[in-house]
Amino acid sequence: MNYKINNVYVGLFLLILSIGCKPTLNKKVKKQPNVLVIMCDQLNYKALSCYGGPVPTPNIDRIANEGVKFNRAYSATPFCSPSRASIVTGLYPHQHGVVHNLGSKQKDGIDITDETTGKLLNSEGYATHQYGKWHVESDSLNYLPYYKDQYDYAYQYKQEMADRQITVRKDDGQDWMNFYNQFWPVEVSPSMANKRSHLENVWEDVKHKDFVIKMGRLRLKQEDWIDDILANKTVASIENASSVDAPFFITTSFIWPHDPNFVPDPYYGLFNPDSLQMPLTQVPETKFDKSWSRRMVKGYGDEGLREFLRIYYGAVKYLDDRVGRILGELEEQGILDETLIIFTADHGDMMGEHGMVWKVNESFYDDIAAIPFMIRYPKLLKPGVTDIPVSLVDIKPTILSITDTDYKEEVAGVNIIPFLTGEKDKSLAPKYSFCERIKAHPKGGREVLADAKGSFMVRDEQYKLVIYPDGDSFFYDLKNDPGESKNIIDDRKYINQILDLENALQNWLDETGWKGKKVNFMYRT
Repeated sequence: MNYKINNVYVGLFLLILSIGCKPTLNKKVKKQPNVLVIMCDQLNYKALSCYGGPVPTPNIDRIANEGVKFNRAYSATPFCSPSRASIVTGLYPHQHGVVHNLGSKQKDGIDITDETTGKLLNSEGYATHQYGKWHVESDSLNYLPYYKDQYDYAYQYKQEMADRQITVRKDDGQDWMNFYNQFWPVEVSPSMANKRSHLENVWEDVKHKDFVIKMGRLRLKQEDWIDDILANKTVASIENASSVDAPFFITTSFIWPHDPNFVPDPYYGLFNPDSLQMPLTQVPETKFDKSWSRRMVKGYGDEGLREFLRIYYGAVKYLDDRVGRILGELEEQGILDETLIIFTADHGDMMGEHGMVWKVNESFYDDIAAIPFMIRYPKLLKPGVTDIPVSLVDIKPTILSITDTDYKEEVAGVNIIPFLTGEKDKSLAPKYSFCERIKAHPKGGREVLADAKGSFMVRDEQYKLVIYPDGDSFFYDLKNDPGESKNIIDDRKYINQILDLENALQNWLDETGWKGKKVNFMYRT
């Protein structure tokens, strides 16, 4: 009798135990996809051949052709740190509070208390890696424990180059570009060298004029640049994945085509500057005429713009080759189709349009606000092209959905997968795209104060509206004026379209908890 009772108790105990452990066991047994986010800094999507651009990018094109390419993708803001913080938190800058680049007006960045994608996936057993530009750190190197082997330009790479005496200026009679106290050996073209005295006088008030005056051919082997090292580290982690009993989450964040504007051989010579097509829209709005983006082009003229473009295009080609190496390793290991791949950029570059380069202006032209965006995961997504709006804030909820990972904190982004698989009708997808520029906290904190000023962009399928705190507004018909060359804000036949975008913007501000100054609308009361 006692034996039978004991057996009953043991059976019940085992049943309860199995029920209690079942979710955990299933979670361990279930094969989770690897996740690879490849992003570039300051990449204008119009440079890529898959978007009709002048640079042959077969490897990036492969991701687009074998996955889903998005034609309406936008950064959260045309700044490095805030947009990167939006990627990892799923929130817009005015929500997460990183509204300016770290190290300047912004002092406080992402820390261990933030619920980031990497933090969540690491807690679920993923091997998490961050290689390349991070730019959302607060004040220390290894403050995020879920990135054990983080490799960053500003820390590990900088020290390595100094240790190897590569970035220590030498008296060799040639040019050395001072890029944030790292000295890079460059060969400047004769035309730019001839402009040296003129440009130094024009830009005598500019602290970092070396970035432009000394752009040219990098006098180093291509493997010495950080982006080659980042590709190597990514390849090594993929190669080692088979020996690790865990899926990986890798973010490979390339520096180029962001400045410094130099590129080594053979990439420097790939594009003949004299044969490059000049930008179609070369006259900016007067609002941006005094910006550094505009002053650069006005200073070095058409010859200098062609030199800039040949370097920019060369850097994009350099990156595409590194992307090819990463894809090749995934294939070599037999896990290409087991890996969710997202390719994007933190923001764009004016790339000569509207008479500007870089991002150092207040505009929201598509050249800097729009971004390349594509997802490859053949187990779930069929190849295609879509006009569904997508934002950097959508990356977190999308990745966590595919990896079946829960998150507690609210996000502004949406999981875009159901709209691509047909689970949800595309008509239910977000209709509007948003982008913003927010005044930084005076002490560098992450709180958006009540007197914070905001500039905002909102667009639908055809129209784009931009509103500045000084009362300036811009309205473009993107269907008939894709180059955004004509501001039609004062054309009263568009009152209804403008009002629709004003209402959409205010609704979005309310939904996302905007706490700053009230927006000055033209028609909305």
